Amino acid sequence: MALKLVDDSSTYWGIMVNRQPKAGKQKMITGEIPTAGELTGIELRMLPPFIKENGTTPVFPFPGNAKLYCLVMVVSDANNQLIGGIDLQGFPRIGDKEHLPINKTLFYWEPSTDNKTAPRQIHMACSIIKCKQSLRDVAKILTSVKSDEDYKGVVKTLEKLAKNASGATLFLDALSQLGSLVGKYLKDVEDKPLGAIVQSYTALRGDFDNKGVQRRQYMTPRVMFDFELVVRDKTATPVKSIRGGKKSQALVHEEVIVDLQPFKS
Repeated sequence: MALKLVDDSSTYWGIMVNRQPKAGKQKMITGEIPTAGELTGIELRMLPPFIKENGTTPVFPFPGNAKLYCLVMVVSDANNQLIGGIDLQGFPRIGDKEHLPINKTLFYWEPSTDNKTAPRQIHMACSIIKCKQSLRDVAKILTSVKSDEDYKGVVKTLEKLAKNASGATLFLDALSQLGSLVGKYLKDVEDKPLGAIVQSYTALRGDFDNKGVQRRQYMTPRVMFDFELVVRDKTATPVKSIRGGKKSQALVHEEVIVDLQPFKS
């Protein structure tokens, strides 16, 4: 089937593709962009997405739970991220106003001997997909996808786009190809996502200017996505924090505690 990873009615567009983002303001670029010598680490974390509505109507005695997939793709111009990261997870019995149990690193960079240059751009796309039947073995699906010759072709395209600092439109074209490919193996799912986000973080836009932990939340009609962008430089001063009664050195300027109380619209 042709799986459409992004759909205008359910997608937060965080990059400019001949359209305006549905929320938020464009940041004015001021000051100097950090250089590779100043930045000592960048991390992009995905926090638990909040499912406002799962698209399933409760019918007694069934509570209206849904089976969901979370598909994430990340690509960057950093040497250790050029291949194009793709990850798929399945979640059974997810109801309205529930979080998906996801808290993981999507992108991570620290300078090393063979990777000293800081990334200038990170492109990320995430889709929450509803499954009509039983969940498939996600490990088997990913193995099938990554061994597919068409997937290898898309990866090469993404690698060229990242190295050449190509625009968001070309990135979305490659994403569309990936959606069609995943749809070959991910059967019995809705043809469009419950919610999706397409977001780019770039040096030119100033996304790496602010140091510390930056909380980024993106709203779609049925899903609220939640991320942390951590930017570290060598001028950062460790601050004291207390966890479990013991003092420790925090690695970022600001600590953000995620409150997983139900979201109220």
